[in-house]
Amino acid sequence: MSNGPNRHNRSFLAQSEQNVIRWILPRIPSNVTSLHLTAVGLVGSFVAAIGLIGCNWTALWLPLVVIGVLLNWFGDSLDGSLARFRNEERPRFGFLVDHTCDLFAQILVIVAFGLSPFLSLVSALTVLLCYLLFSAYTYIRAAAHHIHQMSYIGVGATEFRILMIFWASVGVAFHLREPLVSGLSRLDIAILLLAAISVVGLAVKAITDARDVAAEEITRHVPATVALPVKGAEDTAF
Repeated sequence: MSNGPNRHNRSFLAQSEQNVIRWILPRIPSNVTSLHLTAVGLVGSFVAAIGLIGCNWTALWLPLVVIGVLLNWFGDSLDGSLARFRNEERPRFGFLVDHTCDLFAQILVIVAFGLSPFLSLVSALTVLLCYLLFSAYTYIRAAAHHIHQMSYIGVGATEFRILMIFWASVGVAFHLREPLVSGLSRLDIAILLLAAISVVGLAVKAITDARDVAAEEITRHVPATVALPVKGAEDTAF
C-alpha cells in the first residue's frame, strides 16, 4: 500500500533493504497485487505467533518463527513499494489498510512472545506499550509534519524483526524459560529500564518537534512589512 505523508527512513539497514526490494519488485508476477502482499504480511505474523507459542513444547517450532517473520517482512515491506513501482498508488486507502494491518500484526507477535518461553508476559507487554506509544507518536508526527518517521535511533521495523528472530534463536540455544507471570526476573528489570529510557527519549523528541512546529507557525503568520512612504514623495508626485 502507498503512504500519504513523506517517508523518512534512516534505519541502519534502510539502504541495503531498498536495494533488495528494488531487485525483487520487477520479479513479482503481474497478477500479484499490493493487497495480496499486505495479506501475506498479516499471515506471516500469525505463523510467527504459532511458532513462538509452540516453542513452549519443542525447539522444532523455531523455523516457523523465522518463516513467519520473513513472510511478514516480505508482505509489509513490498506492498507499498509495489504500488509505487506500478504507479497504482492510493495514498489514503493504502495508508489506512497498511498501517492497520501492521498494528494488528505486531501486537499479535509481541503478545505471542509473552506466551513463549523467551519473554515473560510482563516484558512482552512492556515492549508492546513502547511499540504502541512510538506508533501513536509516529502518526501524530505524520499529521503535524506530513512526514512518516519509519525509524528511531537507527532502528526501524526491519531491525525489530531481526531482533525478534535473534532473541528467539538465543532463547532456544540457551534453553531460556522465562516464567509467564512470576514476579520480576533480571530480564524483566532490564527491559523495564530500557523502556523507561525509550519513553524519556521520545518525550524529548516530542518537545523538540513541538518547538519546531511552533517556530514554523509563528514565521508563517508574521504579517508582511508595510512599505512606508518616502519623505518628500508628495512634492515630486508631478
